[in-house]
Amino acid sequence: MAWQTGQTKKEEARAVSARAAARRLIRMAGIVAALVLGGGPAAATAGGAAEVLREPLPGVVLDESGREREDSGWTFYFDNDTLTPTQRDEDYTGGVAVTLAGRRAQDLAVSLDAPLGWIDRLFVPTAGAAFELHSLQFGALAFTPGSITSAPIRAGDRPYASLAYVANGRSYVSGGTTVYHTSFSLGVLGSGLVPAFQRTFHRAIGARRPRGWNHQIADGGEPTFRYTLTRQDLRLAGRSGSRARYEIKSAVAGSVGYLSEGSVALSWRWGRINTPWWAGPPDRVEYIAEPAPATGGSVLDPGSRELYLWGGVKAHARLYNAFLQGQFRDSDLDYGPADLRPLIAEAWIGVTAQLAGEYRLSWVMRYQSSELKTEPGDRSLLWGGLVLSHDL
Repeated sequence: MAWQTGQTKKEEARAVSARAAARRLIRMAGIVAALVLGGGPAAATAGGAAEVLREPLPGVVLDESGREREDSGWTFYFDNDTLTPTQRDEDYTGGVAVTLAGRRAQDLAVSLDAPLGWIDRLFVPTAGAAFELHSLQFGALAFTPGSITSAPIRAGDRPYASLAYVANGRSYVSGGTTVYHTSFSLGVLGSGLVPAFQRTFHRAIGARRPRGWNHQIADGGEPTFRYTLTRQDLRLAGRSGSRARYEIKSAVAGSVGYLSEGSVALSWRWGRINTPWWAGPPDRVEYIAEPAPATGGSVLDPGSRELYLWGGVKAHARLYNAFLQGQFRDSDLDYGPADLRPLIAEAWIGVTAQLAGEYRLSWVMRYQSSELKTEPGDRSLLWGGLVLSHDL
């Protein structure tokens, strides 16, 4: 009888948690619309911005008929916390993703572009009016506690968590100083795919073997989703010397799903820049980068290879994080809202170099303030990323 009473209480707690999660998602949908659609007009740019804005819109990603190219490029992302000077192996320990850009992102069998377009028509002011660029991304993320060599649960630390997903992205470009980016992803939390990959990767590089994946969030697998909406505004742009350019842009964003939050960001890049201001997506990142369109290739200075620094800061108001709180399935270790900090700060700095032709390689280091209030999980996150892209 005591066992049955315990089970009943646990089921009631899960039902309450599910209702609370649904209410959070509804509230977040309203916040997303208010934040992103309520952004004011872009500030006046510097005199040099006129040159930036006269770039062909977005001419280099069009085919002979004036449509978006069938295949306009690809991007490979690799995140790992060992790609920083500190050589950490905890928290957001790594991710990998491949993005395909062009009309083909709409047509593949696994494409989510149709539901993304339907949602965008509800929330994006320029949907149907601005030029649309499309992308499709396949990716996976992994999160681990501070010690991966211990199999037992360590209360207070970050739980193991993983996500394998497919996502479609759209960029609405109108030639002005405002661009909207959206994405819609479907994935699986708690599958065995990501743990198997991490164990294989660690074995290949001679790293420690993780032993606690059987305690991961939603172990055994559970479907999940996420919709994001970002408004980017070019605030300032111009020349700095004979060959260098600078750009400063702001962003306001919101998302609903396995990460539900609102955010504001300010980012910059400086150096030899020859791609459109809206092409670089450094501030559209929640762990690994959002699916992004092809950069459009060398537009501003076709004879000059890109080499520039970029960075930014971001503030998150986070309502829900499935990687810490779980969803509907029981998890061996998860946390409630009272255990998490709702306000999170983020900062990043990186460098991008055009290697040859339209191949570009970027390295970035990212910092995020602590989200967990409990010990020993109360610590900041630090990880690095490599991005290889090719515009066709």
